Amino acid sequence: MNNFQKRINYQGSLKPFLQKVCSDFNIGEYKSHEIVPIGYEDFNLFLLTDKDKYFVKIFGSFRDKSECSRYVEIMESVLKAGVSHPKLYKSNKGYLYEITSDDLVDRLCVMQFIDGKIFYELQTTPTVEEMRFVIKQAALINKIDIKPSPVYDHWAITSFLKEYGEKGQYLNEDDQNLVKPLVEVYKSLEIEKLPHCFVHGDITKTNTMKSTKDGIYILDFAVANHYPRIQELAVILCDLFFNPENPDSFPENYELALSEYQKYIFLTPDELKKLPSYVRLAHTMHVLLANYEKVVRKNSSAENEYFLGMGKIGLKYITQLWNLN
Repeated sequence: MNNFQKRINYQGSLKPFLQKVCSDFNIGEYKSHEIVPIGYEDFNLFLLTDKDKYFVKIFGSFRDKSECSRYVEIMESVLKAGVSHPKLYKSNKGYLYEITSDDLVDRLCVMQFIDGKIFYELQTTPTVEEMRFVIKQAALINKIDIKPSPVYDHWAITSFLKEYGEKGQYLNEDDQNLVKPLVEVYKSLEIEKLPHCFVHGDITKTNTMKSTKDGIYILDFAVANHYPRIQELAVILCDLFFNPENPDSFPENYELALSEYQKYIFLTPDELKKLPSYVRLAHTMHVLLANYEKVVRKNSSAENEYFLGMGKIGLKYITQLWNLN
């Protein structure tokens, strides 16, 4: 049994489980599968059949039916809006599929397999043209006129005060000195007064895929919410557009993001003023949450180490770059 499968209810052999999925989605005969060792919450697989290859997202057992339905409905809205996202496949039960074993229900959806690599695997930042494309996708997302029921995201910038209150105690002295000043910074932003919209909220290197055939895809809307609009840019800027091995490339990427985004959506003076602090908070969340994963949950994965290291480098760099205290 692998640690990723422990995220779902079904703990048996995956072959018969996936054979039923293949049958009910009419996607061919099961041949093999591969676990995708990325992410913190759901159980993701590549499924190979005699017809094609597919991506299967089995929702974490903590997600109830309404949260899973919410996720699928968001993907439908995203695809309708023309966002570059893998297409959904429909089963004989609809896009959201339920399978029961030993009276326990697991829910999943099946998506188009994209032959490519996420930027985390590529260990690089996008090119200038790719950055422009990503920002256009962000603007398309932020223009979608939906307000889904809220889902709490521990890693979200808007969760900072609560998460710091619970997890700040696990920071070492150096990291505490980096993070603690952000409490007053956060309170000063008056986030509730910022323009809000539908936000993906997690356009990071792990959720942005470069296809070998047809460009870039935005993945995983699990924590999309009605958030302050600049939260989208802050998350993009703190990871996908930030190279911890070459932080000095960031100012140029920051200006590109602002100029490109405002081709589609104008930011208010208040948003422009507060975005630097918001980017700083985005790095702070990586330090706070990845440290908790490492210290308390004993998560020693390469992905978690990456976010922890990048968060520390980014937080120090941004603080110095903009003379933020």
